[in-house]
Amino acid sequence: MKKDINNIEEKDTNFIIITIVVSFIIIGFWFLSYYQLKDLSPTERGTFGDMFGAVNAIYSGLALAGIVLTILLQRKELKLQREELRDTRKEFETQNETLKLQRFENTFFNLLNQHHQIVNAIDLRYYKKKEKERSNYFRSTEPIGRSKPEEKEVVVISGRDVFRYRYNQMYNDLDAEENKYEEIYMNHYGKAQTDFGHYFRNLYRMIKIVEQTDFFYDSTKVSGKEIFDIKYKYTSIIRSQISDYELLWLFYNCLSDNGIEKFKDYVERYSFLKNIQKKLIPFQSHIDKYKPIAFNPDPQSFL
Repeated sequence: MKKDINNIEEKDTNFIIITIVVSFIIIGFWFLSYYQLKDLSPTERGTFGDMFGAVNAIYSGLALAGIVLTILLQRKELKLQREELRDTRKEFETQNETLKLQRFENTFFNLLNQHHQIVNAIDLRYYKKKEKERSNYFRSTEPIGRSKPEEKEVVVISGRDVFRYRYNQMYNDLDAEENKYEEIYMNHYGKAQTDFGHYFRNLYRMIKIVEQTDFFYDSTKVSGKEIFDIKYKYTSIIRSQISDYELLWLFYNCLSDNGIEKFKDYVERYSFLKNIQKKLIPFQSHIDKYKPIAFNPDPQSFL
């Protein structure tokens, strides 16, 4: 582009020089004609001038040619300016897409970091029977027939262990009632709603932001597959941060009123259950509630 502009400037300079030289030549001839013809009579001057009528036509033609040449040069220059503006617009579009991606990733990874904080903040306390220390039976001072009150100890678990512990409890009820999975889930969810509610809302928000983000300056210039691949890449990052038992809770959350209307569609679209342990789901009929794409990625299904 710079080379073309330099060529135009060089041609313009040459044209100006030629114009100036020709102008001086014409003026010189005029003065020469004046001094040669000033002593002649008007009739003789007229006769002499008629001899150069063809020269006047040539000069007129050259003037017209100069105008045409000027128009052509201006046209070429305008074309190069349009091409330069086009390149500038493309560069602007690229910069705009880069800035848009940077803003998205800042939000995305902040939410992902918040997701880990939410998981780490989840805890659960429960009581279990305290194990008795071994003692010598013959040295026992306890009266025969009298037993001590049962002693219990507090057990505290946190983070992903809470999902595992609560799912194991829910699994026993799910395994007993095949068709009451939603009711059973809501009962167990109610016991952990304070922690799990916050967890699922943040997870849904992350996926929704990926889904609704327009990653291109002009989406009409890219294929649906290119757009889907970028979104799938970010949802895969989210999926890689979720443990097996979190996926199992997500599985039943999206079969309940909490997520069946909106969340379930995202889970299926981005194959969010790809790594789920199906052996930990008690019935195949529950698995059949999802589209196959939820477990086996097939981007073409949504193009």
